[in-house]
Amino acid sequence: MTTSRTRLLAATSAVPLLAVVIARLAWSGQLPPVVASHWSGTEPDRFSDTTTYFWIALAVCAAAAVIAGVVAARVRTDAALWLPATVLVGWTVATAWIVSVAATIEAGSPEAATLGWWIVVPLLGIVWAIATFALLPRTSHSAENGAAPTLPVPLTPGERAAWTGYARGRWAGVLALAMAVAAVVSALVGALWLAVLFLGLTIAGGGFASVTVQIDRTGLTLSSWNVRWRKIPLDSIDEARVTEIRPAEWGGWGYRFTPRGTAVVIRAGEGIVVTRTGGRPFAVTVDGAAQGAALLNTLVAPRPAS
Repeated sequence: MTTSRTRLLAATSAVPLLAVVIARLAWSGQLPPVVASHWSGTEPDRFSDTTTYFWIALAVCAAAAVIAGVVAARVRTDAALWLPATVLVGWTVATAWIVSVAATIEAGSPEAATLGWWIVVPLLGIVWAIATFALLPRTSHSAENGAAPTLPVPLTPGERAAWTGYARGRWAGVLALAMAVAAVVSALVGALWLAVLFLGLTIAGGGFASVTVQIDRTGLTLSSWNVRWRKIPLDSIDEARVTEIRPAEWGGWGYRFTPRGTAVVIRAGEGIVVTRTGGRPFAVTVDGAAQGAALLNTLVAPRPAS
């Protein structure tokens, strides 16, 4: 049942691809050579070659459908969390082309096109993506967090220690690369609003393609591209435990806020869950989680007097 539902949801990711192809065939005899592709309010301020714009939309929609098919073929339910993204990207890009052509044909020229109520059509992708996420099969919560390890040899007074771990997300890197290419192509054909959308996705994907976790006497720090963007001070930490983190149980990949706590999920697998004094639990996926948690617990524990 779980696999069937995931595959059914994945199949819907092909709808934007079919929509853009059907629209192209339906308008084959009346396609304008140029369409309004960027809007200032409801009025057009930039234009694109219709055929070039179509092939870009077709390529993006096809890529979204292929990704959906690949993740649905995997047994692990976590992979299906990509489906809302494929639906959103595919629908947004497909309807952007359809709306541009429809508005241009309706007005008689790209300069006279008016966006009007057409703007609602691309926004429906957000509703669709949310519905897809809500319908995804849920896995049962994993067992309680594992042990709270400590170093086999306690630190001596005045002794310092630091640990650095990494978590790399292959899919985030692939997404960032694909979105970067799409942003460049969109900018070249004059679809600047699409270029901005893809640029935002590039930054989001690239930031989570590789995250560095550092633990020292100041606490736990997360960084990307050598830029520190999250820090949990040592004096706010009660304990660190090691657990198997499943994205489906923490709301997906990326920076997540869930009833279970806050999490930075780069990939499925081992991670550190930090219990905070007066705060929500914080989890992060990282290689060698046991070593990092052991040092953190040792730093948190009171040191023996000299």
